[in-house]
Amino acid sequence: SQENLQEEIFLNVAHDLLVQGTLRQLIEASPRLVFEVMAAISVNEPLIAALNALRQEGYCFLLDEYMDNEACQALLETVEYVRLNISTTPELEARRLLTRFHQRGLAVIASGIEDQHQLEVCQKLGFDFFQGRHFSQPRLLKFQGIQTNQLAVVRLVSALNQPDADLQQIASLIAQNVALSYKLLRYINSAYFSLPQRVESIQRAVALLGVRTVRSWATLISMSGVESARSDLMTIALVRAKMCELLGEQLGLKQHDSNFMVGLLSVLDLVAQAPMPEVLAALPLEEDINAALLRHEGALGQILACALAYEQCDWAMLKESGLDAEQVNEAYMAALADAYRASYELLRD
Repeated sequence: SQENLQEEIFLNVAHDLLVQGTLRQLIEASPRLVFEVMAAISVNEPLIAALNALRQEGYCFLLDEYMDNEACQALLETVEYVRLNISTTPELEARRLLTRFHQRGLAVIASGIEDQHQLEVCQKLGFDFFQGRHFSQPRLLKFQGIQTNQLAVVRLVSALNQPDADLQQIASLIAQNVALSYKLLRYINSAYFSLPQRVESIQRAVALLGVRTVRSWATLISMSGVESARSDLMTIALVRAKMCELLGEQLGLKQHDSNFMVGLLSVLDLVAQAPMPEVLAALPLEEDINAALLRHEGALGQILACALAYEQCDWAMLKESGLDAEQVNEAYMAALADAYRASYELLRD
């Protein structure tokens, strides 16, 4: 049993993408990707056939919002995971369903976990995995300042993100950090870029990728070096960053650098295991980025709030934003695919 799903990436997928076979064109099967099928969708023979065919090809599925009816019984034959929301499922009902699902060899996820008490209850009930906002909060008993190793990372991120830092200064900062230099050179020479010639120097890497790209990736690599920065947290940072960039384009906000960076830095409090105001106090970020990260204010704050709303399935908030639901879903799919490809090369040891 694990405290949370640290290796899998869960992606809600529309009914049409399954039945029409579009899923294959968008993203390849991977043991790390789990596609969510909503129990409330219309279940018919074409859908069941499509799920079975995709499963044979290596795709993995989760049944979300299980309901005790014939349609869900049919879907259980095509999935590997079932998710139950503990806030809407009574304890006795959860116990009964857990027994049934485990007899079928299915892994059961408890979602909606808000605190440690709920986590302990679900562990005793026998859930296999756990999800909820409880796992996206800094675990602080009493905040006593950012730790030394975390402070070093915050300072490096600070230096990398100085508004007036040029190519030469960025390259110099990276060159002074052996681990960062090694990872960045390995990244630029990876299949993600497929460059015709091997790049041997940080100066050349920065010149090829550009200040904005190098600043973003160096920031991510720096954060990933902290012990508290789990690989799934870094993937979340990448997805948020790319999604903020794409949503910014949809809203006509062309500040690509700022849009991307807001998403990337939205996990800084989790990395530093410190309150966001304390972390940002050590960073010389632009005021609009600070306002976005702290209070979701301004245009950047609106973009970040939309990305977080999608992450938390807050459809009402997304509707209020005026964004087209299909475009938001496409942005998430694109962000996930990009983050998945990049994180393998960028974050591996």
